[in-house]
Amino acid sequence: METQDADDQEVFEIVDFTTASEWECFIATVEETIHEWRLSGERPPQSPLTRGQLATARWREKNVVIKFADFPFMLTHHSIISDTAESPPEEPDTNTDYDSDDESKRLPQFLEDMMNRDNDFPARAHCLVRWYGAREMLTLAPANPRTPITCPSKSRLLLSSVTIAANNTNCQVPLFVQVHQGSSRVYVGVGLGSGVRTDFNMVYLKHPPPQCSHLAGLLDVFRSKLQCTVTSQPVLVSVRFTYVLKEWPHTLWTQQPPDFDATLTEVGFSDLGKLPFGALSDPVSELHVSATWPCVSEDVLVDSDVYSDLDPVSAPLWTARLIAAPSPPCLLSEYLTEFLDVCRSNLSIAQVLGPAFLHDLDPDPDHQISLALDRLTKPAVPSLSAVVGRVRRSTTRQQKQHSNKPPPQQQPNTNTQQQQQSGSESGPIPIDILVPILNYLFPDAEGEQPSFPYQATLSQVPEWLTEDGDTQEHPLKSPLSNMKSSGSDGLVWRLGVSLCHVIHCLGGLAAAAHLWHEVVLELRFRWEHCVAVPGVGGGPPDLASTLLHQKLQMLNCCIARRNAREQATNVSGCEDMEEDEEFFECEEEVEEEEEERSSSSNNNRGGGVVRGGAGGGGAGWSSWDRPEGRLKRCGTLRLLHTGEPLYIPVTQDPAPVTEDRLEEHTDALLRLGTDSLGSHLRARLMSAALLSDMESFKAANPGAALEDFVRWYSPRDWIEEGGTEGGGGGGGGSKDSQAPPNPSSHPPQGSLSTRMQIPGNMWKEVWNSAKPVPARRQKRLFDDTRGAEEVLHWLGSLGPGAACCHLLPTVLHAAICRLAQERLLFSLPASTTPLPQPRHSNTLASVLNVIAQRATRLSRQPPDPDKYQELVEQVAEVEACVARAQSVRHKILGDNSGSGGGGGGTGNGGASCDGGEGGGEGGSERRSTLEDLVLRLLDSPEVTLEGGPRGEAARVVQRLFQQAYKASLLLDDSPGDSEGDGGIPGPAGSPVSELGRPVGREYLLRTTVPAPSPASRPLPHRMFAVLLPGEFRLTGAFSQDTIFCAL
Repeated sequence: METQDADDQEVFEIVDFTTASEWECFIATVEETIHEWRLSGERPPQSPLTRGQLATARWREKNVVIKFADFPFMLTHHSIISDTAESPPEEPDTNTDYDSDDESKRLPQFLEDMMNRDNDFPARAHCLVRWYGAREMLTLAPANPRTPITCPSKSRLLLSSVTIAANNTNCQVPLFVQVHQGSSRVYVGVGLGSGVRTDFNMVYLKHPPPQCSHLAGLLDVFRSKLQCTVTSQPVLVSVRFTYVLKEWPHTLWTQQPPDFDATLTEVGFSDLGKLPFGALSDPVSELHVSATWPCVSEDVLVDSDVYSDLDPVSAPLWTARLIAAPSPPCLLSEYLTEFLDVCRSNLSIAQVLGPAFLHDLDPDPDHQISLALDRLTKPAVPSLSAVVGRVRRSTTRQQKQHSNKPPPQQQPNTNTQQQQQSGSESGPIPIDILVPILNYLFPDAEGEQPSFPYQATLSQVPEWLTEDGDTQEHPLKSPLSNMKSSGSDGLVWRLGVSLCHVIHCLGGLAAAAHLWHEVVLELRFRWEHCVAVPGVGGGPPDLASTLLHQKLQMLNCCIARRNAREQATNVSGCEDMEEDEEFFECEEEVEEEEEERSSSSNNNRGGGVVRGGAGGGGAGWSSWDRPEGRLKRCGTLRLLHTGEPLYIPVTQDPAPVTEDRLEEHTDALLRLGTDSLGSHLRARLMSAALLSDMESFKAANPGAALEDFVRWYSPRDWIEEGGTEGGGGGGGGSKDSQAPPNPSSHPPQGSLSTRMQIPGNMWKEVWNSAKPVPARRQKRLFDDTRGAEEVLHWLGSLGPGAACCHLLPTVLHAAICRLAQERLLFSLPASTTPLPQPRHSNTLASVLNVIAQRATRLSRQPPDPDKYQELVEQVAEVEACVARAQSVRHKILGDNSGSGGGGGGTGNGGASCDGGEGGGEGGSERRSTLEDLVLRLLDSPEVTLEGGPRGEAARVVQRLFQQAYKASLLLDDSPGDSEGDGGIPGPAGSPVSELGRPVGREYLLRTTVPAPSPASRPLPHRMFAVLLPGEFRLTGAFSQDTIFCAL
């Protein structure tokens, strides 16, 4: 029984070896990915790599996560994107007949690329591309960089796995496995195809072995690895020495460093209306110059531990590249970033400045309430305490050039000035800085000759002057013409720029709150004394501008209406009109008074009087139907019933409205619904202006009928007999228009249009309820007092953050125009900048145009600092590009670079100033060469210096190194030597050039020899050595013939 149980247990312990292990699943997943990406099988040959293609071509990457057990790996396919449209490689066709001889002779593509001589040292490529020259490869790395593969057994297991997968799928793309820490960039790999196996190995050390620090020792290592014989082909060698210029002389920097301790009064106010521009530190950190000996035989160059003839002056090829400083601090970007930070604040002025600050300006809050009530009832003379505590009412500010000055008793006395000064000095902005800023915002307060007057008309873009002083169209006029901003150099524009300066230089949020508070006080002062606000233009609010600009225009409209009303009151002799809300109706007392005046006038002149009219009208009008408020005759039109001439009445101007009030009015109308009652109420709300015009028309044309009003107001709704709609009886046209002359003196015959005859028509109802009241006696359609108080309340309720939010479109508008002032921008490329670029152009000017278009679209949305963040970053990138270009031009071209950016270089400046050639054709050609060098340095990752070490560009570079070396000696105050800091010691016999010691040395060795036996096919082999400070790397690609491998 026990024996039977033991047999049963043995049966259950049988292991099923057909079940796939985790290792086999991993290999199978790699194979599936290779098939999915169509990398398996024989692939058609590709065209050879062109010169520099590995550095300039665009690369494509495909990623997939593959797990080995529970450990995730990232498998990545790197390949060049071909310029020509190529169809994706198809799966190999097993029925296709191949020439076996040709296939056996053709090597895999990666071996041909490995021996390519035109891409030895690519300036910008993947590290494996630089070391092995492959145009296509697969890399396997841990998905989590924090868990590297450091165990040698795991490294060999992964390499064996990808080798099996490549062999099973016949994949001829090399595969690499990343081992050790990711920062060390250590890979091992394998490449298979056409009976060839290539092993990719690597040595990574902190310091080079003595025998590997020169070319002779590296050749010995290479030959020993290949077991070369005397009859083997010579080794082809490419050598590259790199020299780095890190410390620039102070004369090679263009931006004048700002004086952070200086105040605005010390610097002056000439640049107050201009945003700053430029980098605070040199945006170019390093200049790399490489001397290259490309692909020469090993017998040509001598480089050993005792002697070396690798002098950069003897190198046939010189290249240069710029290393830009990462995110250099720039003034314009700092201003915009700090402005955005203030926009995100939700604090009020009282919360920022504290109640004590506002209490100092007016210690009695109850008195402020009484003042607000007084404003609504309009006292004849404001009290003296209403103007106490306002900096804008100092003696300088009180000398205004306007004709309607305040009475003498409103001028502050000495005690008031002292209170103003003490209150302002307690704020974040000192009074000696605050007053000039406010004078800049409101220049009319300085007198008849202000320092910074506003232009008569405000345009969307500043004036654009050529180098000859001629005026041309601004290059950004088209994209900025529809931007919802404010006029260039207007009040809102200046306020936004001034707030940027104040935020950056005078205390951030608190300084912005102080300035905004003073601006609101100034606007309140101007309303109380009927002084127009400058720099916002006249007329009704422009709905195409920002809301803040509309509010200021609304305030100007209120001031203008108030001035006109008060002047009309003074002319008519109505000095007793003291209340704003006192309106006149056609009452009996007024009619009797007018009747007496009319009778007296008729007795004196013997005829009828047309009050406010533009002509006669019939004499002998009775007192109850006497015409009033006539403007002029409406052509030859006559009233239908009386035959009297038809007069155009004096009507009230339409009420100005801002976009927020317009939206509120629209919402209110929509909330009424769509039923008959809602439609009736909606029509009633919209008929206020129509009622006013009808009453004015009745007053100017006694005895008129609705048909007469329609003929003048809406001629299309009058149909003549035998004619069509819109005839208008030979006159009319539209409101306030003068009809063409009609020779007929008889009233025309006709009727109202169909829509005017519908029962319950609103026009008929309004006409029947209208009374003959002239416009000057009607209730105002627009209450200027209430409108001004609403505007001032809205402005006063804004905190500094909210006010800056409303200024965001204008500030960004000013920043874009500030960028356009740098003329150098329009000649710079933008191919290397991470900015939005149009397809038809790759210049920085086109990038700025795209930014302007985005800003225009964003300005029509509610201001949101988060939405503007991306645009500010793009503006900062453009500023950094221009500042970088200015720095390079000054270094290469010297003081006469004409970069157009705020220069500040001193001394001789750039390298081209030393030993410069004279003018004429030679000088212009030399300058053209250097201009081209500057553009290529900014546009390309690496450029070739024409003429090698003896060319004009190379001489300029050598002078830069010489100046830096001399400057370092002066700074160190020691003799020093020609070995630059950071350079690695070279061989004892190596010469020291004017460029100093090389910081980096690269050696590329390759040859074609049979391996692993003399009977094998000749195969390519390659070894790449890199010697840097603190790093030695030796990479090798050694091939073996897997078919003829036996001796």
